[in-house]
Amino acid sequence: MAGQLLEPGDYELIKNLNLQVRLRVSGLITGEQRSPVQSGGIEFAEYREYQPGDDSRRIDWTVFLRMHRLMIKLCAEEKELTLILIVDTTRSMAFGQPEKLRTALRAAVILAGVALAGGNRAAILGLGADPVEILPPVHGRDALFRVVEAASRVQPSVAVDPAPVLNRLATVYGRRVLAVFLSDLLFPEWETALRRLAAAVGCGDAGEGYLIQILAPEELDPPYLGEITLVDMEGCGEVPLYLGAEDLSRYHRALADFLEAVHRTSQRFHMGYSLLPTALPLARFFTANLRQGGLLA
Repeated sequence: MAGQLLEPGDYELIKNLNLQVRLRVSGLITGEQRSPVQSGGIEFAEYREYQPGDDSRRIDWTVFLRMHRLMIKLCAEEKELTLILIVDTTRSMAFGQPEKLRTALRAAVILAGVALAGGNRAAILGLGADPVEILPPVHGRDALFRVVEAASRVQPSVAVDPAPVLNRLATVYGRRVLAVFLSDLLFPEWETALRRLAAAVGCGDAGEGYLIQILAPEELDPPYLGEITLVDMEGCGEVPLYLGAEDLSRYHRALADFLEAVHRTSQRFHMGYSLLPTALPLARFFTANLRQGGLLA
């Protein structure tokens, strides 16, 4: 992706914002961002898979002998936050001025930076063609450059079944995470994708999910009248048509119904929701919309 992804003001956002966690979530590392868990000194809480960079002295070798898997013992006070950012990288996101994909990646990097600044881990998954894992979990303030570098390499890809990404979310990261999905949801299976995401994360139970729906100005208020040609961004052809004022009115009504359905579905699956028009300054979106939505404090 050409050009610098972050703008100077984005670093101020990272420094001044904090993730807000409402449920009992646990992650991959002890951090400064305390999630609402019971403190219990050295009381045993649970196991998790060994990750590169973990202290090998905390491996439970009795579990390894029995299960042939490297597992780390966590104490009650160590149940912390892992932020997983799922970015829709399909070709429909490469549309608009400003472009939806660039906006999604920039927002994802800022959120990752907020998590890292709080002492937690952040990872980015791509909902598109390979690679599915744009960036494996990283931690530490110095890891922000790795997040920017990985996100800057992302290119639009063909549409794929979202199931493999969401399955990886469940099997690799577990259900006790904070997952943020950034997408335009302009694909027929959007409701199924949200259902799978909520199940993979354990929304309303062990984990937490949040949807940021990203739409371009041309989608929210099309500046078209008369004879036009619609081109499918996913490569499925072109459609010539005549667009009149009544057609635009029907479009706006259909769009309002669609956005309302997405909002209701998010609530039904115990996920937070915010609409991000790409023309909206990200500073305003982060300090107002995401704070109001409960994702940031």
